[in-house]
Amino acid sequence: MRFDWGTQLITILALVIIISGMVVLALPELMEGSEIVQLDKTHSLHLADLVGAAMVGAGIILAWAAVLTWQRKRIEQ
Repeated sequence: MRFDWGTQLITILALVIIISGMVVLALPELMEGSEIVQLDKTHSLHLADLVGAAMVGAGIILAWAAVLTWQRKRIEQ
């Protein structure tokens, strides 16, 4: 089966976005930015947590879109 170059590039972009989001989520507390919500004495939600989660979510959606596009093209052939 032939893998379309456009679909391959979108998949690679999705993986880069997911990995970048995971790096943002792994930042130490000093680099996470302003605190959004204090959950308890030892846990809180920071701006970087929201940005990282959004990046991972966007990457997942982009990867699924690439897979569905590839599947549709494969079925139409």
